[in-house]
Amino acid sequence: MKVSNLLGKAKGSALLLLGTASVVVSMDANAIPVFARQTGFKCVACHVGGMFPQLTSLGRMFKLTGYTMGNRPNLDGLEVQNDYPPVAIMVQGARQYYNNSVTGQMAGHGQGVPSSAFDLQVVSLFAGGKITDNFGAFMQWTGQKYDNAQTGSQAGYGSAAIDNTEFRYADRTVTPNNDLVLGAYINNRAMMSDVWNNFGAWESGWINYFNGGNAQAPTTYMMGESSQHAAVGVGGYFFKDKTWYGELAVYKSPTHGPFSVLTAGATSVGNAGVTSLLEPSPYFRFAYNKEWGASSFEAGLHGMMSYVYGTPLFGTSNSQPGGPVSAYHDVGLDAQYQYVLDPHYFAAHARVTRELMNNTPGVANWQGVIANNATDNLTETYMDATYVYEAKYGAQLSYASATGSNDAGLYAMTTAGSPDWKSWTPNIFWQPYQNLRIGYMYTFYTQMGGVNSGNGLTLNGAKFTPANFNTSMLYVGFIY
Repeated sequence: MKVSNLLGKAKGSALLLLGTASVVVSMDANAIPVFARQTGFKCVACHVGGMFPQLTSLGRMFKLTGYTMGNRPNLDGLEVQNDYPPVAIMVQGARQYYNNSVTGQMAGHGQGVPSSAFDLQVVSLFAGGKITDNFGAFMQWTGQKYDNAQTGSQAGYGSAAIDNTEFRYADRTVTPNNDLVLGAYINNRAMMSDVWNNFGAWESGWINYFNGGNAQAPTTYMMGESSQHAAVGVGGYFFKDKTWYGELAVYKSPTHGPFSVLTAGATSVGNAGVTSLLEPSPYFRFAYNKEWGASSFEAGLHGMMSYVYGTPLFGTSNSQPGGPVSAYHDVGLDAQYQYVLDPHYFAAHARVTRELMNNTPGVANWQGVIANNATDNLTETYMDATYVYEAKYGAQLSYASATGSNDAGLYAMTTAGSPDWKSWTPNIFWQPYQNLRIGYMYTFYTQMGGVNSGNGLTLNGAKFTPANFNTSMLYVGFIY
């Protein structure tokens, strides 16, 4: 059965979801996701207030040591009668509310629009954990009914595909004077290696909007959805005395061979309109980490140089064309603070990333748009703060913005071609059980396309104000 049909039959699934949850929470206390079953820890041990994906210091060490902590036998030693299988499932049901009618126009692009009724939108299956004493994995498969608000999601409208997936090898040496973790990984998402929840899928806000009012909010290539699941990376890292962290990796889009399974074939030459890194694109991360009492602090430096091929080069027989259509050089600063001591849990994150774009004027890039300038710049800022009480009641406020050089070819909502935008997102949630989360979030824009007020924005021939793109969502998430 097609995933789109399966999800389509789940309309009105709120009752079904809550009913399932009531059965699950009555089961044995060990009935929690795959890593928790492996370690025996409750969710709050590895996640701030039990609110995934934010990691505590223990959760960070679990990931850095290759997903191998715990007493579960190696994969080849599991017993069907005695051991839980290393799998988990997550479902998300939601209802979106929009301030404009332009969202409906997206259906003409085959992207799908969330219905006005509450329905099931996402199903993810997980597998992984300890394979050997030093080798572990995190694997995800996702089916979704609607497209993400950003382009480039691996699983698009009414489809299913491999999602965030990573294999790690790590070794930890602890002596009275030394604590050193050395590791290596292969994954299919730049910044999937992040353990401080500043990047990509691991940002502290875990819910994605689907067609979020069709908001035109440019992001750096490094941070945008479009750079994800389009390449396979190989990297290495160290973590010294729980203080100094360093990481280097190289990402490249496989056009054939065994590693192409990690991108579900999405980057094959000839697949028009899909971003590809057909030249090695390096990524780096360096950080200082300090832990004391119930608190921890991190400050770091990150960056990536992405060499991106666009649609004019697809369809060629050569998988290594002569030169990149666009090059994105990103570098930035990031920081995190946490306080974790029941019943109070608090976390705050901040990052700023500066991007220099080298374009090819007159030639369509991977998005199918033609830049007017040979070079452009974009600076993206993100901040959030989260408070959780008794690992049940929480609130979060996040701020996101971007500023950069005007380019009417890349940013066509205004005559000036400004990429500038600002938004705020409050989010309140309740987690009555560690498997279940219910929440409401609202994103409102104070600037878009350089416009702060008035109907100075043009999209599909219609006029809009920044507030017209405000979007809210009522959601239910369940994981087991």
